Amino acid sequence: MRRITQLALSLLALALSTAPVLAQTGSIEGRVSRADGSGIGGVTVVIEQTGAEALTGADGRYRFAGLAAGSYDLTLTHRDDRQREADVQVNGGEATELETTVDWEVSLAETITVYSASRRPERIVDAPQAVTRVTEEEIERGAGTGQVPKLLEFTPGAEVTQSGLYDYNLNTRGFNSSLNRRVATLVDGRDPSVPFLGAQEWAAISFPMDDLASAELVRGPSAALYGANASSGVLNLVTKQPRYSQGGVVRLTAGELSTLNADVRWAGRVGEDSYFKLVGGLRDSGDFTVSRRGAAEYTQPCNASAGITQECLPQEAVPLALEDDDQIVFGSARFDHYFRDTSFLTLEGGQANVEGPVFQTGIGRVQLVDVERPWARVNYTATAWNALLTYNKRDAPEQLALASGANLVLDTDNVQLEAQGHWTLGDGDGRLVVGGLYQQEDIDSRDPKTGRQTLIFEPVDSDSQAVYGQLDWDLAPRWKLVLAGRWDDSSLHDSQFSPKGALVFGLNDSSSLRLTYTEAFQVANYSEFFLQAPAAPPVDLTLLNQLVCGQFGVDCGLGVTPVLAVGNEDLELEQVKTIEIGYSGIIRDKAFLTLDYYNSKNENFITDLLPQLGTPLGRINPSYGPWQAPASIPEPLASAIEAAILSQVPLLSNNLDGRPIIVGASYTNFGQVDTQGIDFGLNYYTDNGFEASFSYSWFDFDIKESAPGLEDLLLPNSPENKVAFGLVYTAPRWSLGANARWVDDFLWYVGPFQGTVESYTTVDVTGSYEINDSWDVSLNVANAFDDAHWESFGGDLLGRRALASVSFGW
Repeated sequence: MRRITQLALSLLALALSTAPVLAQTGSIEGRVSRADGSGIGGVTVVIEQTGAEALTGADGRYRFAGLAAGSYDLTLTHRDDRQREADVQVNGGEATELETTVDWEVSLAETITVYSASRRPERIVDAPQAVTRVTEEEIERGAGTGQVPKLLEFTPGAEVTQSGLYDYNLNTRGFNSSLNRRVATLVDGRDPSVPFLGAQEWAAISFPMDDLASAELVRGPSAALYGANASSGVLNLVTKQPRYSQGGVVRLTAGELSTLNADVRWAGRVGEDSYFKLVGGLRDSGDFTVSRRGAAEYTQPCNASAGITQECLPQEAVPLALEDDDQIVFGSARFDHYFRDTSFLTLEGGQANVEGPVFQTGIGRVQLVDVERPWARVNYTATAWNALLTYNKRDAPEQLALASGANLVLDTDNVQLEAQGHWTLGDGDGRLVVGGLYQQEDIDSRDPKTGRQTLIFEPVDSDSQAVYGQLDWDLAPRWKLVLAGRWDDSSLHDSQFSPKGALVFGLNDSSSLRLTYTEAFQVANYSEFFLQAPAAPPVDLTLLNQLVCGQFGVDCGLGVTPVLAVGNEDLELEQVKTIEIGYSGIIRDKAFLTLDYYNSKNENFITDLLPQLGTPLGRINPSYGPWQAPASIPEPLASAIEAAILSQVPLLSNNLDGRPIIVGASYTNFGQVDTQGIDFGLNYYTDNGFEASFSYSWFDFDIKESAPGLEDLLLPNSPENKVAFGLVYTAPRWSLGANARWVDDFLWYVGPFQGTVESYTTVDVTGSYEINDSWDVSLNVANAFDDAHWESFGGDLLGRRALASVSFGW
């Protein structure tokens, strides 16, 4: 905590020392809106005197800071529409607020802007990569569920695999896994993932869903700007600023699975230049999870004597610790202070407590019995730069491994400091983004009750640093070149450089073609490097010790021996090189269409947990070789004893301290795989309130390095085909919508879970009715036709979940 406090105080001192200098200049803080007050995104705003340019965001807001005192003329353009604001007065040390109301006929499709592809605002048709943006209206329709991944369930290219009520794997473009770590998720720039796994803990998201202002998914490798854990994409979540979302709302939700949820949000003003936001929530429900001790809810139980085979559910050693009882409590507080030039400082912190949900992992299912997730964020934003300090902690004293009955303790700390600057070059033809970061993580799995490590051999800490940049340059009126790159260095891996290059050609003002080349890497997580977790109950080898070693009058030290899944410290980095050809366009002002083809070459895939022996790869982790007798036993007696023992227990090995262990599974790198696919998406908006959507994704892969039997060890865990449809009708006081998704059947191979995910279809229904200015009711029904199915083999058998909400706002 001392380190985080020192960094926070340094950042705060920098902000306060900079403020008096910046106060000598002024700013323009504007908004472009329709007559009904709704903001218009994608409007280009230019200051005629300086040539400075800004793009309005989804809420219609823009900002010019660092302006000398004086009078300025602004030109606002959107395609063929144009408006001028003359004689806008700017005073030193003050922010001039400007509201521009226009009567332009602008469709929703034309206002879509994104941030994540270039780390700066741009129209979605100008982005150098495929991006999906979820609107604030779509977020509000799904707010009652409290399940963030469902926002992307029906979008093109997104693989949203649900294994439990709060267990989701979000991925793009194949090679999914339980606890997927290939799509980086950021909340206001903060990475809330579990450091030990690199995966998201969706149950610990500590805000009501309708506190989100936007959600963007970059589909495809994004290491050039985001580094490790972005080899398949980035999900960027941005919450609402209290200054622009004042007021409060209380929502109560109830429904199937004995669900009772409560959310509260309150934002307001403190003094002249400061604003606050308080949010909190409770999730109390049953679950789809059932015990697999002597039973299986689908397929069949695995025969313990025959070992683990495909198309059966492994049996578990212990029952659920909490039966049909999920409880999640969260809360956070935010304080924003605006300086006179509209630079501002954010102080924010919160915590989520999680009890009950079960997660599918490579060592079997794990139930969270007691998990606490405190976090903090300090953010200072100035004219052309931004500094962000984040802290994340995960204190999990009780996590039950159902396959072995072991308690898995995990205490992690993560501190990250990042700074980013952005500038316009030349006469506005170029745009430059440059940033750097430093991160430190500490991992400990010591159980204070026993004094022993439960997931790793000894505590681990690491540090990493990176610098990155992207240059956009307008080569010609319709041609834009994008060059980006990032250098990453870490105590966990060798230095890596990740380049990106893109050429964007504007067919017209509302459509473009792009050609993008990216290289990315994926570093193993701490589990894949250092794991030592029980994979099954321990085995008592006392009798074998007596029968073999005893006959020679020696003691081999064999007794109750743990059966472990272990990490591999020799893992190499995954590498991916991707070429993407894409089209984005607004058609007849009503439809937004995106079509992307990608082709990737992947090397050194880090496998999921595989058997240490029994595959064509042989002994997959040579660091844990055949068991060696104690050094006190002389040769050739030691060799004879080793041969006799290993003939009975071939997986017996020695741990780092020499003690005997049984290594059941580990990780390795595997070969080269070529992948390709197509993502198609179409959204159509009508004048009479209807919105229709359609998406289709095709995925294919080809293993280039193969041997007999290896084709079953490296599966993409992804369907070849996915289709989704949607139709929403919105009237002045009510809305009604339905979304359907069909997923092709596919094989799933992750750790002990090996089987077929059968083809399934789900239909979700949403509706809302505004009773008056304060009260409204809404309905969310997931899997409306109660089509019982599983989306990952070994995941829960999922059924319908209907929820009704009532909310009061002020």
